[in-house]
Amino acid sequence: MKKALLILFAALLNAGLFSCTPQAFSEDVKTTQACCGDDGNFPPPPPPFGGG
Repeated sequence: MKKALLILFAALLNAGLFSCTPQAFSEDVKTTQACCGDDGNFPPPPPPFGGG
């Protein structure tokens, strides 16, 4: 019984690890990322707690 559970666990682990393909990940990421100063205008961080 323990061998059957171990084989089932190993099969599920292998299926989980090798089921995703690199193409599936590359198709999801279609947005371009900002580079070299093209990231917009972010406000400055708030002042530290307690004043200065």
